[in-house]
Amino acid sequence: MPRTKEQNNAIKIEKKQKIMSIALHLFAEDGYVHTSIEKIATHAGISKGLMYSYFRSKDDLLREIIHKGAETISGNLFPENMSAEELIDGVEKMLDGIEAHKGFFKLYTALSVQPGVSQKVGYIVDTNIDFHHLIEYMQQHCGDKAHEEVLLLSAIMKGYSLLALYGSSQRLVSIEPLKETIMNFIRERYSNI
Repeated sequence: MPRTKEQNNAIKIEKKQKIMSIALHLFAEDGYVHTSIEKIATHAGISKGLMYSYFRSKDDLLREIIHKGAETISGNLFPENMSAEELIDGVEKMLDGIEAHKGFFKLYTALSVQPGVSQKVGYIVDTNIDFHHLIEYMQQHCGDKAHEEVLLLSAIMKGYSLLALYGSSQRLVSIEPLKETIMNFIRERYSNI
């Protein structure tokens, strides 16, 4: 008995998710530049030609992975007109998200330092996580120091993510106390502004 249209759609969605998952892993481990469409297709158990029925190009595949990953982790981290408490909560959710979505963050971190790729990736993530609301918050509450505050938060998040993602082999102690220290600093710094 032939499959229904719904069954065919479900199979296509499942196959697309599998391709994205395999590509995410390969991009994160081997690098975007060194991962070919052919390699992804082979790992997914499909032909290179069939890959192009799911994604027009490797760039298209990357955009979709980054978009879906950013959408998954964002959960409205930094809402419009946020309060200090919402800012603090957003930072904590972001730190938790790094641990929960290591594959995505490894890919994002690796791609964010690759020339030509970093701007594409940064734009997709920034638009999905609503960082512009964070910038607006800092402009309203920190005035002339807004830019420095955004850079400070960015440095803290990137430093934590590097330790959480890549520091486990060198880590002699749990990273959890570092997260607590960061959150105490964030609470102290932003609770009263």
